[in-house]
Amino acid sequence: MAVLDTGPIDNRAVSRTKQLVIRVSNGGRDPASAAIEVYTLTSTGEGFSSRSLYDLRFFYLPPIGSPNSVFTHTAFANPDVFGVRMISSGLGGSNVSVTVTELDSDGQTVQDRILEGEGALIPDLLFAYNANNGDDTITVINMEANTINATIPLPAGSSPLGIAITPDGTRAYVANFGTDSVSVIDTGSNTIIDTISLPAGSLPTSIAITPDSFRAYVTHFTDAVSVIDTVTNTLIATIPFPAGSRPLGIAITPDGTRAYVTDNGNNTVSVISRQTNVIIATIPLLAGNGPSGIAITPDGSRSYLTNQNSDNVSVIDTGTNTEITTIPLAPGAVPFEIAISPDGSRAYVASNLNHTVTVINLRTNEVMTEILTGGQPVSVDVTPDNRRVYVAIQASNVVSVIDAASQTVIAVLPGGSAPRSVKITPILLF
Repeated sequence: MAVLDTGPIDNRAVSRTKQLVIRVSNGGRDPASAAIEVYTLTSTGEGFSSRSLYDLRFFYLPPIGSPNSVFTHTAFANPDVFGVRMISSGLGGSNVSVTVTELDSDGQTVQDRILEGEGALIPDLLFAYNANNGDDTITVINMEANTINATIPLPAGSSPLGIAITPDGTRAYVANFGTDSVSVIDTGSNTIIDTISLPAGSLPTSIAITPDSFRAYVTHFTDAVSVIDTVTNTLIATIPFPAGSRPLGIAITPDGTRAYVTDNGNNTVSVISRQTNVIIATIPLLAGNGPSGIAITPDGSRSYLTNQNSDNVSVIDTGTNTEITTIPLAPGAVPFEIAISPDGSRAYVASNLNHTVTVINLRTNEVMTEILTGGQPVSVDVTPDNRRVYVAIQASNVVSVIDAASQTVIAVLPGGSAPRSVKITPILLF
């Protein structure tokens, strides 16, 4: 991960900056994900304080020479004191460079800046949110100290199964299986600020949020997927699935154009167009597979999904929407959720009944190792710097922390009753 920042820019001079042109380019052979933040600062007698974010952009940068390997954004810049920060991650994160051109009211250049910085690990600014199905709570973990930061109570009977966090890190959306609803949590105050009702009998299981934060897609275990406008927190569409469907896992492509949904009932993967909110493709799997969790690689070229009944992982080519191979797991694994590291090199699978996390090399599509966690793991997520994996362990009511380099468990943290879904806040600093 790289963090580049201009630092405070004093804009109180006569030749005042009114506009910024920010150019971000990938100079390496590997892809990267990045975010630009433009912020204001309040001037005090002894310096600056009260940083406030006012412009934010997320984007994907393919390798150098590819279309869209350079991202350009124009931003308003009239505050007295402001700054620009870029955060990049992924395999090519350290190869991203940034230039910021300041323009005055006539469009003339005031100054050109090259953002400078160094690779930075920021676990102290990250939190993990874990949904506890058994006691209707969300456990918030401070990832610097690996301690419990807060416990958020949900309404009685919520039985949360899925959780997703907006790319700006300000909201967590929780799929409540027991109350046919979605709870919206403000991650700054760790309080519920809204509740979105779904159709009666929906039984929501999983949730995914588009890269631009504007939409949340929620799977119903009863033949549908709901679409939520996250600006108004209202239900705007319900997408019907074929008879006998049991939509379970969901993942959205990095470009935000499609959602991939595992259908546990019909042994298929459904592809939804975000533009039309209709199913545009159905990918057949072997009968009886029981597809469950799903994740998509950072470059969007592959989706990996777990098959609970056949103890393997299917690999889908998202260009052709076809299954191209399967990766066998240990017999009796019964895999639940799957997560892919931000650098796209590994997949981590919660192998429930083998009490392990299975690590897959995504360059070879082969199992690298199995990490014993005990207690029936159900959910996994990876930190933005690829260094740690957080695992919800349902039977033992804990969240385990794995060091990705040594492939060992380095911490075991208390969770609520029956932890079911763990997600880590994004790379943003505000």
